Parts: sequence; structure tokens; C-alpha cells
Amino acid sequence: MKVFIDTLGCQMNRLDSELVAAALRRDGHELLAARDGADAVLYNTCSVRKHAEQKVLSRLGVDARQRAEGRRLIVGVMGCMAQRLGEKLRRANRPVDILCGPGQLHALPEMLAAAAAGRPATALDPPRTQPPDQAAEAAMDRLDAGRDPHAGESSARAFIRVARGCDNFCTYCIVPYVRGPERSRDPRAIVEEARRLAGAGRGEITLIGQTVNRYTWTAGERTVRFSDLLARVSAVAGVRRLRFVTSHPLDFTDDILHAMRDLPNVVEYIHCPAQSGSDRMLKAMNRKYTRAAYDELLARAREIVPEVVLAGDFIVGFPGETEEDHAASAELIRRARYKNCFVFKYSPRPGTAAAKTLTDNVSDAVKRRRNNELLAVQQEAGLAHHRAYIGRTLEVLVEGPSPQTRKPAAAHFGRPQLVGRSRWDHVVIFDGPAQLAGQYVDVEITGAASVTLFAVLRGNDESLNRPE
Repeated sequence: MKVFIDTLGCQMNRLDSELVAAALRRDGHELLAARDGADAVLYNTCSVRKHAEQKVLSRLGVDARQRAEGRRLIVGVMGCMAQRLGEKLRRANRPVDILCGPGQLHALPEMLAAAAAGRPATALDPPRTQPPDQAAEAAMDRLDAGRDPHAGESSARAFIRVARGCDNFCTYCIVPYVRGPERSRDPRAIVEEARRLAGAGRGEITLIGQTVNRYTWTAGERTVRFSDLLARVSAVAGVRRLRFVTSHPLDFTDDILHAMRDLPNVVEYIHCPAQSGSDRMLKAMNRKYTRAAYDELLARAREIVPEVVLAGDFIVGFPGETEEDHAASAELIRRARYKNCFVFKYSPRPGTAAAKTLTDNVSDAVKRRRNNELLAVQQEAGLAHHRAYIGRTLEVLVEGPSPQTRKPAAAHFGRPQLVGRSRWDHVVIFDGPAQLAGQYVDVEITGAASVTLFAVLRGNDESLNRPE
């Protein structure tokens, strides 16, 4: 069949989609880049925010209308939303043939075959209160190990999952309930995966986990910490840059900072969500650290890793948030001097502790205002951060043509604007030939915006400076 996978949500979902696509190709299916002409559409879903679920429900509505008009289409929902809602997704005449939880993705080829034969297919993970499905865990490990190292969104970049699940139980978060308990992967499997990816030219590796820096693997008397894992993957031939996301402030120990300082291909970039600058809100969110502890972490990071670049996340409008709490978050953004920061309006997620025990008592209008105010503070911080790079020469990995024109008229007529990423995860826009996609080039930074750097190519290669 011709299959389109529509991916919503985080890096983990993007990796899951890549692994599922590889499994379906092995089963003889054709993967499409767009839904036109698809025999089957699989939605890889997110439940962290209400808006992400609403997108899926809207698309299911379109599918229902098309099927009512006679189009033959298999529809599947996989990932966190499937796990959270289960059979409820099949109500209200929604055209859902496949329901697949995030720990059952290995079963999708068989589920697709069942749906093609007219049999609805369901495979959901057991609830946290039950023992883990060991057979499914082993099958998921084989799904990770069996990926096609050449296939992915980028020919030069790749994600590797180091852990599944989460045990933090932040009161606003649904992830521990839909992705299950925290469990780390065997470091030998992770290193082998990195070796295969780097051998295929995908030398910019990002290690991912719901709380990646909590990674711990114990075998006998030997324990592998996250810093040990960084050292092992760093040593793989062909790994040019090694990143990791997302980190929890509570688990960012000095040995990780020392690894960032001492391992030459581990990048000096930390995405470490604060969520609030107020101790009162942090306690209500069950974040298990204080504002002073977060400030101290950033100070240690800058002392041990002098060129470290920071990014953060914040939630506005959490139940009970006052103007004083909001002001504390704005002050933290100023003090942290983040490169970039994601700000989200709180929305109750059914099943979480906050939804069960707290009243969503901050109005939508106040949430929107506070969201815009924090974004404005971050815009100032981001602009100051990016301006400090003007005049520097940076190596960037070219991702390809920029999806939108983000700078003034091209310096070299006839050449497209390209987008690249620096070692520190800066988005860099410059003019150059499209064939540079997937390559590392040196650029000189000539301008800055709050989330973007602008540059010109460096080097004497005539091919870089000719119009196409």
C-alpha cells in the first residue's frame, strides 16, 4: 500500500515515525511525502497540549467526510493520543481503523494488514499499574536496532532514543501515563546504532529521552551514567556533533557538564526547561527544585562550560499563578539569557494530577497576555544573544533551502537562501547553492534577529560564489 505518516509533536514522535516508516518499507509498502494518493494515513500523535489533539480530531473529520463520499482510505492513530483516549477515538463515527500505543509501534505492519482485510486493529500499552509487556519491550528494541541508517528527514542528522517513559510526574504532564515508566536502553545497542548512522553519513547525532539526563543502565555491578554514555557515543568514528534533549534541571550533575567540556564533539548546548521562575509554581507543578537551584545550575554550567548556550521552556497560566509569579518567570528569562525559549499556555490534560486536583482559574485572556509578555522578554534576550555573534565565523550544517525568505534581497543574484545549524543550534540563514544541503560550511555572521543569525559564505571555492 501507499502510506502517509502525519507526525505531530516532539522529537520522540519524529524518531518513532522514522522507525515505523522503515518497518513498513521492509514489509513492502511505499511511504509517501504527502497524503494525496495514499491508501492509508497514520497519525503519530501528541497529547502534551490540547491543541495538538485538536489538530488530529480535525483531520479525522476530513477523513470521515472523504470516506462518506466513497474514498477507500485506511486511517490509523498511533502514539500518545491513541494511548490516552483508546477506543474513545472510534466514537462519533470517526474513521479509525488502527489504534496503536507508543510502545506497540512494532506491530503496525500486522495491524495495517488486518485493517486492509477489514478488521479494526488495536494494540495499546498496559497501564502503569501493571507489569511491563516484556515481549513488546523486546520488539521495540528490535524496531530501534532495525532502522535504515540511510533513511530519515536528513542525510546528515539523526535521533537515537536512549530511554523510554518518564517517572517525574510533573502535575501538568500526561507523558508518564501515556509513555509508561522510565527505562533506559542497553548502551551497547545505542553505540551500535550510532556506529551504523555515522557510517551512513549521519554524523550529527541527537540522543533523546523524555528526561535524557536521567539515563542509567545497570548490569551486574556496573552502572552506566549519562555522562558515561556520552563518552561512549562520542568515541564512535564519524560522530561529528553529539547533542541531547531534553534535560531536567534536577538531574543535571557536574559529570555531564564535564563531559560537555572535555569531549570535543559534544556540543555546548543545553535545553533545560524551567517552566516557572516562581518557587510557589514550581512546587505546585511538582518540579522538585527551587528557583535558586535552577539559577545555581545555570551558573555552574557557565562556569564549567564557558561557551554554553541555553534554551528553556515556560508555562503561563498554571492554576493559581499570580502576577508576581508571572513576573518571576520574566525575570528568570532575563537572567538566564536564553538563546531561545518556548512559552506555552497551560491547558489541563485529563488524567494528570493538576487536572484532578487544581482549578484552571486563570482566564484565557490573561494566559494570552502573559504568553505574549514572556515572548517579548525572550525576544529581547534572544536578540542580545544573537547579536553577540556578529563578526564571528561559524561552521554550520546546511539543512537545505530556507522554507521562507527571512532576510533582505539575496547578496548574490540567482542563489537561494539556505538554512543551517551551528554547533550551538543557532538557525543561520545565508545565500548559497542548493547542493550544499547536508554539508558543513563556514559562514561569517553579518546580522542577527531574535531567533536567527544571517551570514555569508566563507571560502575561496568559486562554486560557492557563482550564481546558479
